[in-house]
This record gives sequence, C-alpha cells and structure tokens, in this order.
Amino acid sequence: MSTSFQFKCHVGYIPSGQRVVGSSKLSRVADVFAKRLQDPQRLANEECSALHHWIKPAGIAVVLQCWHMHFPSLESFLVESNSQGWLRVLVRSGSIASWCPSQSCSSLKVSPNGQINTGMITAVDSILMSLGEDPSREELVGTPVRFVKWLMNFQNTSFEVKLNGFVYGRGVDSLKANGEPVVYHKQEQLQTEVNLSFWSQCEHHLLPFYGVVHIGYFGFNLIPKSLLKSIVHFYGFKLQVQERLTRQIAETVSSLVGGDVIVVLEAGHTCMISRSIEKFGSSIATIALLGRFSADPSARAMFLQSLPNSSTALGPS
Repeated sequence: MSTSFQFKCHVGYIPSGQRVVGSSKLSRVADVFAKRLQDPQRLANEECSALHHWIKPAGIAVVLQCWHMHFPSLESFLVESNSQGWLRVLVRSGSIASWCPSQSCSSLKVSPNGQINTGMITAVDSILMSLGEDPSREELVGTPVRFVKWLMNFQNTSFEVKLNGFVYGRGVDSLKANGEPVVYHKQEQLQTEVNLSFWSQCEHHLLPFYGVVHIGYFGFNLIPKSLLKSIVHFYGFKLQVQERLTRQIAETVSSLVGGDVIVVLEAGHTCMISRSIEKFGSSIATIALLGRFSADPSARAMFLQSLPNSSTALGPS
C-alpha cells in the first residue's frame, strides 16, 4: 500500500502439552513481520504460521485490528465534510477455523491527482528493489502507481485558488459559503474554533503527520468554520514541517481578522513511530502567536483554557 497503517495484535492459542510462551515473545514475532512492506491479511497469516511452527499449539488464532491512515485529496475533503482520517480493517488468521477478512486493504485506493509521472514510478520500483523486494510480485504490481498518486496529493500549489467557495483576499465582509454568513458582534470577543483535523507530509522523512488545529482570534466577526477548515487543509496538503504549518495558518487567519491570532497545532508523527525511536502514542504541540496574543499573557491563558483536555483526532487508541 502507499501509506501507513497501525495495528493491535491479538493472539490466542491452545497449548500443546505444557508449552506456554511469554507475551514478550509474541510481541517480538509481531514486530518482526511488521517491519517490512505488508498488508494486514498477509501480516496476520505470516505471524500465525510462524507461531504455529515455533510453539506447535493444538490451535491458534491471530486477529489484527488495523487502522489505515487515509489522506483524501484537498477537493474531496472540501466536498465531504465528514471525511475521516482513519479507516479501520479487521483481519483474522488461524488454524481453529476458516476466517476471512471483513474488508480487504486493497479497497483503500487513492484517487488520481493529475498525470502519472513515469519517472516517479520507475524511482519507486528502484526503491522497492533496493529493499530486496520484487516489484513484479503480485502484491506489489500496483504499488508504485498508488504511491505516486498518493504523493501527488501534496503537490505544492499557489494559494490563489478558491477554497470551499471562498476566494482569498476578498475581505471578511463579503465571505459566505454554503449558507454560512459571517456573524457580527457588537463587542469584540475572543472567537475560538478547536479540533479542526488535518493531514500533512513531513518533508524531512516523507512520512505522514496528522492531528488537530485550534484557532483563536479577537474580533467583531465570527469566521465560518468551513473557511478555517479550508485554510488548514490547503497548507496541510504540502510537504511540511509542523512549525511552518502552524505559522502559515496563523498568518492567513490574521490577514482576515486583523492580526490578533493564536494557533495551537497538536500532531502525531509516524516518523516517531516507524523509525528506531518508536515513540508510540507521542504527540508534538506547536504554537503561533500574533498581535495581542504575543504580548498579553492573559489573552493567551483565556484561549488555552478553552482547549479540550485531550484530542481524539490524533489516531486510534
């Protein structure tokens, strides 16, 4: 597949005689087979076969709960407001019964975005061969094309585009989209929009990072949520670093509301999971302060106190 997936592994077996293995050994077996190009069903089958060979149980079953990170295109995200960042797949393997996966990971395809660059496909073939894989293997035949299509979601483009019915630079007074008018208040208020989900691609490791954005600003106008979502996802769908992404969102919102903006971005980085440091469940928070929020601690505190205690959009738990 062209992107990452996480999984929880459940193993049950009927010991043959008195042969019972420690849970740490079961975890090591799962880790060995996970650290290679995989799909969930093959991973379950390989782990099941290895355990059956090594511990020789009377019966064994392996169940994987897998979560695939799903990156919709910018266009599809704006159309599908309920787009989810994780797709759940349950697969089973065992000698106790004949089980089949409830959903094949091969159905998790990414829509094409522009022309397919044959040079990029050749490069992915070369990477696969460098990993000791055979690109002609049945499971890998379509992988280079899928990977390139997915990667092109993050193609750098100009911000001179329409975002969910909005045109950048119009001015707040005329902003409307999907029946969402700007709301005006008689007094300047702290406006907040929290838990706006995002996906992006780390430019250092070419691995995804994902999470939530919290935005606060002072103003007489309440900016429609759809516009803020559009800004977040426009800057997310690029090769990025978290600090720059946070700053770009803040500066763009500032241009619409007059300068007093705070943005907090919480993200989980797959490079911290899949590389050697293996920091499972870790997240990184970055903050951008503009105008009043950079100079007034009470303004910052007012916004930070409005944030949820924990974010559920950082991935499966």
